[in-house]
Amino acid sequence: MIRLMHLADLHLGWEPKYLPDDKRKIRKKERDELLQKAVDIALSSQHNIDGVIIVGDLFEKYKPEDSLVRETLRQISRITASGMMVVTIPGNHDEITYRESVYRTHASQWPGHLVTNPMPEHCITHAIHDTPVYVYSLAYTGGLTKSSAINVFPRVQEEGLHIGAFHCSLDWDGLADRSLPLSSSKLSTANYHYIAMGHYHQFIEKNIGRAKAVYPGAVEFKSFNDPGTGRFTVFEWDGTNITIEKIPTAIREYEANTIDISLISSYDELKSNCLIHKDSEKIFKLTLCGTPRFHFNQQQLLEELQSSFFHLELSNTAQYFSEYFLETIINEPTVRGMYVKRMRQRMEEAQDEREKKVLQQALLQGLAALEGSEM
Repeated sequence: MIRLMHLADLHLGWEPKYLPDDKRKIRKKERDELLQKAVDIALSSQHNIDGVIIVGDLFEKYKPEDSLVRETLRQISRITASGMMVVTIPGNHDEITYRESVYRTHASQWPGHLVTNPMPEHCITHAIHDTPVYVYSLAYTGGLTKSSAINVFPRVQEEGLHIGAFHCSLDWDGLADRSLPLSSSKLSTANYHYIAMGHYHQFIEKNIGRAKAVYPGAVEFKSFNDPGTGRFTVFEWDGTNITIEKIPTAIREYEANTIDISLISSYDELKSNCLIHKDSEKIFKLTLCGTPRFHFNQQQLLEELQSSFFHLELSNTAQYFSEYFLETIINEPTVRGMYVKRMRQRMEEAQDEREKKVLQQALLQGLAALEGSEM
């Protein structure tokens, strides 16, 4: 068995600008410790890992701060010191093109094999358990890499494990050359066993020819649109087949929830319902929906709740219909005007307060549904 860790898109050095300074520093430190977590797993006897391939965007920027670079080199050196293979491939955030790119200024110190060739090449052969492992890759370099010209991928015609490793946009129809668009159909002709990719932040696995092609995804949370997987990816080759293992790691928890405020009667009650979810260690998103009976200031609510969470995002999709608005449209020669008039009549005929409240809510929710229709 050969077991390799596939890393991509750690984005070390990224800072959440939406957080206040104290929490921003905490989150930056947590995210910058991702590489150490990965190395600890790689060196653990529990996981029997034989090497690490870092497929782009190890850093958020091509010129990260010096202290972060030193720590990154120290962590990668822990792997090479154990005799394991390490291959590092520049991405588009930490692009090698620039004169001050970390991969140019620290190339001579970089542990393991640093990919610098601008077009696809056979970069390294490394024996693991007496089996040769062949890695093919490139480092996108402005003015030198010609994505449109990448029609053939190299492959040594020898027995062993053959790995293509590319920070790329697979089957991308756009014109963004710097994201290195590559074609599945062209990659399939290379007859690799495994294609290690980076760039997309979700875990994606697909078959390209006989190869297993994988995006491991970003591990840590950036935003609710980019929440992270909470897993490190390891692939194993038994001489014939590739299998994927996802190893969980501790990341800051996040959660999204929805509160229907249709039946909430006051601002204080709304605030209490939000605080049911309070957690000073969690990143939280609350979406308010429904048809409220009262106006409230969303920014004021957010400011009063924020201290009860590590970070809170508040989204309001509720639709408010004032009494004045209802009176304005009740005589309209439209579907919504007829609907409001009929529901008001039924409310006047209601036998008790409970029935009247149910009808009032039906009126508001029905009107909210009609707002999306042509009147």
